Amino acid sequence: MSQCRTVKSVMSQMEGVEVNEKKGAKLKYRMYVTRKMMDLKLEDLELSVRAFHSLKRAGYDNVGDLLDALEQGMDLRQIRNCGATSIKEIQERLFLLQYYSLPEKHREAYLKEVVELNK
Repeated sequence: MSQCRTVKSVMSQMEGVEVNEKKGAKLKYRMYVTRKMMDLKLEDLELSVRAFHSLKRAGYDNVGDLLDALEQGMDLRQIRNCGATSIKEIQERLFLLQYYSLPEKHREAYLKEVVELNK
C-alpha cells in the first residue's frame, strides 16, 4: 500500500466533503473484497508496530483472516494491546486498502457511499 495516505486526505478529494474526526467515532464503509486483497499479508497494511503485533499475536496472518473474523462479529477491542488508537488505525488502513484497490473510475462513487454511511 505504498500510496497510503490518510482517510482525511482521501475524503478531502470530494468537493464539499469535510471529515470531522470525533473521538471514539468509527468510520463506516463497505469492503468489496477480492482474492488478491484476502491474500495480502498484514505487513502490507503498513500498520504501527503495536497494531501489527496485536493482530499477529491474536493469530491473524493476512487481511483475509482479519476480514473474516470482523465479518463474523469479532470485536477488535477484545484483542490484547489493541486499544482505541490501534483500532482506528486498523480500520483506516482497511478503508485505504479498499479505496486504492478500486479502479480509479469507481473511487468517487465509493467515497460518496462512505459519506452516506457516515452521516
